[in-house]
Amino acid sequence: MTATGDRSASATLRAWVGPTLRRGLAWSHALSGRSARARRRLDGSCAAVLMYHRVLPRSEARRLHVEPGMYVTPETFARHLGWLADAFAVLPLPEIVARLETGDPLPPRACAISFDDGWRDNLDHALPALVARRMPATIFVVTDRVGTDGAFWPDEVARRLAQETTGRRVALLDAARLTVEGSSLDAILAALKTMPAEDRDAALERLRYETRDPIGPERELLDWTELDRLAGSGIAIESHSASHAILTGVSRDVVQTELARSLATLQAHGHARHALLAYPSGAFDRGIVEIARSVGYRAAVTTEVGLASGADDPLALPRVAVHEDIARTRAEFFRWIPGSARARTAKGADRR
Repeated sequence: MTATGDRSASATLRAWVGPTLRRGLAWSHALSGRSARARRRLDGSCAAVLMYHRVLPRSEARRLHVEPGMYVTPETFARHLGWLADAFAVLPLPEIVARLETGDPLPPRACAISFDDGWRDNLDHALPALVARRMPATIFVVTDRVGTDGAFWPDEVARRLAQETTGRRVALLDAARLTVEGSSLDAILAALKTMPAEDRDAALERLRYETRDPIGPERELLDWTELDRLAGSGIAIESHSASHAILTGVSRDVVQTELARSLATLQAHGHARHALLAYPSGAFDRGIVEIARSVGYRAAVTTEVGLASGADDPLALPRVAVHEDIARTRAEFFRWIPGSARARTAKGADRR
C-alpha cells in the first residue's frame, strides 16, 4: 500500500474507533449511574453554563472547514434542547448570575445556554429550535466584526491549510517562522494563539501570501439588524470583546480599550443590558478580570471547565463546552453535562 493509502486507512480507522469508543464510554457512564450522580451535583447551589459556537448542517461545516469542536448540527442541537427540557432547568444566564450574586437558591439541575462569537447560523438554525422550546440563551458577539465578511483568523487558517499536504504545511510553517510540535491543525492554532499579537499578525500575513482562502468574502457573522431580531426573541446579546484579541497577549491598555469599546458599542445599540462578557479564546488572568470589572462588566464567563457557583468570582465563571463530536447521542450528552465539572466551595475546594 502507498503512503497515501496508509494515511487514508489510518484516518478511516480513527474515524470509526473514536466515535465507537465515545459511545461505549457514554453507555458505561449511564448504566453505572455515574451520569445521574453527576447531575445531582446541580443541587441548587450551582449551575452548568453550556458553551456552544456554531449550529449548522454537516455539509455546510465541511464546506466552510469548520473545526469539529466548533459546531453542532441543527438536528443534534434540537435533540440537546429536548434532553435539557427532560432533565434540566434552563434559565437565562443573567438570572443565574443574579442568583449567584445574591445567594438566592437555583432550581435543581440549573443550566444556561451560551454561544460565542456571533455567528449568523445562530439566527438561522439555533433560534428556531430555542423558540420552539421557549428556551433562553445568551450570544457573546465581537462588536468590530458585526456584519462583516469572513470568519475569524483560526477559521481562515483552517480553510487555507485544509487543502495543503503535510509536507506543504511544514514548509509554510517554516516560511511563517512558526515553531509547532507536528503539523496538525490543532497544534498550529495553539501555537498561533500563544504568540505575541505582532508576531502572530506577521505569521498570518505570510500564510495569506502563500495560500488561498477557498471560501472568500462571505458573511458568516450576524449584523445589527439580525442581533435586534434575536434580542426581540428573548436572546441576550452580550460582549465577546471588540476585535477578539487574545487578551493575555496584548498590553493592559489594549485590554481596557477592547473591553470598554465593546461594552459601549453594544449598549449604544440597545444590547449588553446585563453587562456580561466572554473572554476571547478563554484567555484571561487576574489583571484582566480587574480591568473588566473596572470598565463596568457585571460578570464574565471563561472556557475553564466547571459549574458556576457563588464561590466563583463573578468575573471568572466556568462553563461546559458542547459540540457535535462529543454529544451526538443522549448517553454522550449526559456523560458530558455536567460530566466531571464540579463547583468550587467557598474555600476553593471542589464540591463533592
